[in-house]
Amino acid sequence: MNMKIVLDDQVTERSVRADLAWELFFRSKTEMPKGHGEPLLPFANWFWDEMGQRAGRLMKLSKGEATVTIPPLAPEALDFVVRLASFWADEVYVRKRGSLSGNMWRRPVVNVLDDDTLEGAERPLTSRKETGSIDRFLMPLLGPGRAFFRVRLVEKDESAARFHSHSHVDEYYLILTGKGTLRYNGSETGVKAGDLIGKPAGPEVATQLIADRGERLRILDMEVWHDRAQVSKDIIVNPDFKELLLSGSGWAAIVPEESLITPEDFFRHYAQGYQRTRDGGWVPSKNRGHKPTREK
Repeated sequence: MNMKIVLDDQVTERSVRADLAWELFFRSKTEMPKGHGEPLLPFANWFWDEMGQRAGRLMKLSKGEATVTIPPLAPEALDFVVRLASFWADEVYVRKRGSLSGNMWRRPVVNVLDDDTLEGAERPLTSRKETGSIDRFLMPLLGPGRAFFRVRLVEKDESAARFHSHSHVDEYYLILTGKGTLRYNGSETGVKAGDLIGKPAGPEVATQLIADRGERLRILDMEVWHDRAQVSKDIIVNPDFKELLLSGSGWAAIVPEESLITPEDFFRHYAQGYQRTRDGGWVPSKNRGHKPTREK
């Protein structure tokens, strides 16, 4: 079925109220967040769920047309919504004050090598660091979901990120241009354009890419999360900094790596009452549901 989505500046019966959602998520009626792509994900996920009730190639209950009420969006913000709608429909129109535009459907394509001719919502999703390195966030321009991609342009003698590992994120790096050094756990190796680096979850592999060979590095950084990107629970270990970051929905804490101890003590005294102390030791405690109190 050919699907059409109309983005309307007026409220109509049974329209999807993106105008209300936009202000709720972004505290603005016109602008989109700039820099990191993560703040856009909640709105994109909401929009995805709403469209899933009205459109889709196998949605036989679809009426063939859906209307989305939008606020007076700035051009880059409007482009972002048009891109999302274009995943769900072959025709996307904007109606302003009763006047209907031509088909504004956007192809789901970004160029990972060209930073000079960014279009629409691509421009604000660019973050420049003090060192001069640049991150271009491709999500959710390419859709929400479990993947989170970005292009990293790393200046000479800088690194793309900390030496780090993930517990629940599969991460892959494609070297687009330049040469550099890959730290992979305890090993180091040179990398060049065309190299694809694997970092699957499970082994707690720590990696870091450094532009230390006289050239800038351009990297396509690809994360695949076990649930929705950027909000799934994940334990990030930073070996150089000797710390663990508990990240994700409901988590926000740092734990010193040296605080980790073997779990043998936990299992050996599972049914006995005690409380763990900051230094890894313990003190006796009368815990509810555990009559025995640990003595030694």
